[in-house]
Amino acid sequence: MWRYDDLLILIEVIKQGSFIKASKKLHIPSSTISRRVSEFESALGVRLLERNSRKLSLTEKGEYLFNHCHPKMQTIKDVIQAIQIDNEKTVGKIRLTAPITLGNELLNGWFCDFAKLHSDIKLEIVLSNDYEDLLDDSFDIAIRVGPLKDSEFIAQFLFTSNSVLCASEKYLNQVKPDLNTLYQIEQCDFLSYQSDNSSLRLINSFNNKSVELEVNVRILSSSTAILRQAAIDGLGVACLPMISVKDEIMSGELIHLFKDTVGVHRREIYAVYPSKIHLSKKMKLFIEHLKLNAAKIF
Repeated sequence: MWRYDDLLILIEVIKQGSFIKASKKLHIPSSTISRRVSEFESALGVRLLERNSRKLSLTEKGEYLFNHCHPKMQTIKDVIQAIQIDNEKTVGKIRLTAPITLGNELLNGWFCDFAKLHSDIKLEIVLSNDYEDLLDDSFDIAIRVGPLKDSEFIAQFLFTSNSVLCASEKYLNQVKPDLNTLYQIEQCDFLSYQSDNSSLRLINSFNNKSVELEVNVRILSSSTAILRQAAIDGLGVACLPMISVKDEIMSGELIHLFKDTVGVHRREIYAVYPSKIHLSKKMKLFIEHLKLNAAKIF
């Protein structure tokens, strides 16, 4: 079985006219070059060079091989050099996918900031709640919500997303008596995210004690935007990802209830990509951008 570099060695021998000159050019011992050429001929079952103590000459088959392969070898070298140079440039396209809610409510700003910083890099963003296949669908990177499936891909942890209890002051003013204990939530209207189950599981983030409440679901939706607006409008209590209600809590539109308590299902967010070996410069920049923004979340 012959190797690609056997052909490179043979062509250099022919160009230089001797094993010794080819040896100096390739920085390979002349004995190794002679052996590799002989092994190449044996693998092909064809005599390519006639050699004696004074000179080398091409056989008819050797001449045919050289004339047809030599121009192509330079093209291959040029292509390889071009992709090596391109790999270190901050130009090109990054195709990525992320969950719809996460993309719309948090990552959109990150993506736009990256585009402003790197005008020569084109972002192709696909928001989908389907588990897009990175390789089959030609994605360079995906933002995933854990737990992750086992795979050979690289998973870079970004941040953890907790769900928090919240409601508007308008709604809280309607609740009688005042909402002082978790169990009183069972008497409230509840805005439920992605589950028609009437139970709500919570955990104290300090002592890890859990509690399960039976809630009265008034609105059920897989859209955090709908539930957030419903909470702002005074339609009930919600348990939503902090990343979805952080701004509203800071502005006072929503009140963060029972701050020591979070939803039992904590979500870890990852950047997933095929390999960390020989990552392009643009991918290194993008991943670092994600990590820097993730560190600023809370």
